[in-house]
Amino acid sequence: MYKRSNSLVNVTLYTDRGIDCKTLPSRTLPLTLHEFPRFQGFVLEDSSLRLTSVKAIQTNDVMPKDELISIIQSKRVTETKEELYFDFSKKLKTETTKENERMERRRLQNRMAAKRFREKLNTLGTKLQKKTQNVESDNTSLRNQIRKLKKERETLQRHLREHLSLCHYFVGAPIVTSAWADLQGSCA
Repeated sequence: MYKRSNSLVNVTLYTDRGIDCKTLPSRTLPLTLHEFPRFQGFVLEDSSLRLTSVKAIQTNDVMPKDELISIIQSKRVTETKEELYFDFSKKLKTETTKENERMERRRLQNRMAAKRFREKLNTLGTKLQKKTQNVESDNTSLRNQIRKLKKERETLQRHLREHLSLCHYFVGAPIVTSAWADLQGSCA
């Protein structure tokens, strides 16, 4: 692990021989193992490990994946085992014809379901518009009917007042507007 602070670099080296930390001036980069006394005689034979280390120091950026690979490779080198090769590239998935057919069938089902949903929304919207128009026309006709009934009531009340002013049978008697038919029959 490498950490750069101003002109000094904190270097931590992990191997099977232990961990050694050192702060070095940045002008001494790239590092060699002779700067770590505990690791005299330890040689980095892996060129990719060395390149990764140098690149990490120069860019001040060590990815955890690279650090782990470096640790694993350095342990394997010290144990005189063969190197491991890591391939992190994405592998292309080869799909079988059954999978292709299944995916195509699912796409078709999805398209049909989306089409049905859009049609349902359009139908629902049309129904709601028609219902709104019907309710508005009913409301308008009811308002007109209320207006006519109010006019008729006013006319009837006016006729009643005129009749009561001329009629001598009910002078001083309380007026009951609901008994219009009784009044017509008695005063005629």
